[in-house]
Amino acid sequence: MERLTHIDALRGSAAILLIFQTLLVPLLAGSWVLRHVVDPGLVAQLWFLLACGFVVPASLHVSVDAERGFIIRRLLRLLPVYLLAVLLTAIVLPTSPAWLPGVAPATAGVAFETIGAYGALPPVLLFYALCLMLRLLGLLHSVSLRAGCALVLLAAALLLALVQQLIGTALPVTLPLVLSLMFFASLWYEAQLESSSYARRRAREYARYTLRLYLLVMPVIFLAGWSAGATVGPRDLLSYALATVTLLLFTSRLPLRTPLLVWLGSLSYSLYLLLPAMHRLSELLTHSLGLTGSTASLAGTVLGLVLALGSALLCRHLLEQPLAHAGKRLTGQHELLPLVRLHSR
Repeated sequence: MERLTHIDALRGSAAILLIFQTLLVPLLAGSWVLRHVVDPGLVAQLWFLLACGFVVPASLHVSVDAERGFIIRRLLRLLPVYLLAVLLTAIVLPTSPAWLPGVAPATAGVAFETIGAYGALPPVLLFYALCLMLRLLGLLHSVSLRAGCALVLLAAALLLALVQQLIGTALPVTLPLVLSLMFFASLWYEAQLESSSYARRRAREYARYTLRLYLLVMPVIFLAGWSAGATVGPRDLLSYALATVTLLLFTSRLPLRTPLLVWLGSLSYSLYLLLPAMHRLSELLTHSLGLTGSTASLAGTVLGLVLALGSALLCRHLLEQPLAHAGKRLTGQHELLPLVRLHSR
């Protein structure tokens, strides 16, 4: 399947937000916008997940080597870099959950977990499993079934939120919610890139209907998780809305094509996993130099950026690309497949 540059650019935009969240937000902790309106790190993680939902069902559907090749290529793409990030995180951040590199610290004010509690990788793996199951059943091509999956997962998130409100025990509310949004992104792919005009119109109808239900249900889900006097809950709801709306715009009327964003998108997976460890390493190096005050903050930010980009670039060239080529050789794919559109039935 041919790469979509505007999706790579969306991942690059997510990488910029992650850099901003990790390196600059601590310096802007008093900002009213960051405390009450939007969480850049959450928007970035949602962009990663929505981009995955946008392309993975299409690439799996047109794959010529079925499920085995998909699993081999994805494991070689994800696992080695993840294990490297786990090792580095365990070394420089021993007090953090080292087995979840890229995970943000828990935020007070929301009763249920958010993506930051477990990172973006578990939802991605669950989404892969669901798509593989639909492929095995011969149902992945069906736009109506994927719309149904999105709505069933949305209903599961709503049910978990309401049950949690009744029993007062934290439940994984946002996990089915983000999976639902990923299936919605797969509908949006078809609404934009399907070769048949009839299929595009049909997919857009399903997408519009699903969006209306999101508008009705998502506020209820987040309301159930807000604690008294919390300000983080509304911010998370606005962040979800912003991520979804910008996905619609950046994949239709305002496609991103900036070369810098496309380049950052190629580094985004390694950057996402390595950024927390590199930020901590920059703090340790800055402290060892005896810098204090604003000078230390500025030096730590610049050094963290250099270390994060440098490590992601090395990881890309020394791990990701060689293993991607190895995966293609193992599965008999020596060249990129032509872009074949999904056809609805």
